[in-house]
Amino acid sequence: MLKHKSLIMVSVLVLVLAVVAMSCAPAKPVTPPVVTPPVVTPPVVTPPVVTPPVVTPPAVTPPAAPAVEIKTSFEAATYTNDASGFSVMYPKAWEAGKVSLTGGVLFAKGGDDLIYVAVRPSTDFKASAMEFLADLIKASGASINPDFDGEQAVTFADGKTKGTAIMLSALFGSKKATVYGLIKDGKAIMVMCGTVPKSLPIYKEIGSTLSVK
Repeated sequence: MLKHKSLIMVSVLVLVLAVVAMSCAPAKPVTPPVVTPPVVTPPVVTPPVVTPPVVTPPAVTPPAAPAVEIKTSFEAATYTNDASGFSVMYPKAWEAGKVSLTGGVLFAKGGDDLIYVAVRPSTDFKASAMEFLADLIKASGASINPDFDGEQAVTFADGKTKGTAIMLSALFGSKKATVYGLIKDGKAIMVMCGTVPKSLPIYKEIGSTLSVK
């Protein structure tokens, strides 16, 4: 029995010494956990799309064609009508003025030769020419209507203006007139020439000087 107790005492003593030894042993170093920093992905910066401005080149207006010089066999004066955009030439030596007739803008006379220039609202050049001659005859005190003798297309002396020449007569054909002109912007522009055989060339020349802007 004593031997058994002694054995227990020895075991207890050994256990106590082991516990004391463990408590006196140096502490095992603690390794801190490895902290992995988060991977930071920089944001993808897309540069703005820069659209270059559309540069429209300035419109280039071609220079206006130089005016064609109209040569005449006579020293000419030029009548210009800015309101209706036309001009006509006639002998400078002739007496000129404005005719007091509806639409009349010019009267020019040299001896037995004469011209009238008129502008009237119209879309029918032939009808306007006949009406204008009828009004001239009426203004002279007569009461006859003009006769239509014919018409033809013409190109005037500037080489680009196209119009019409209308032949008219009155008093059974003894009085004649030629009307040169055209329709422009809803108006009939008329150059009416009193026609006698000896003056046909100059009348045609005067009528052909009509030009429009």
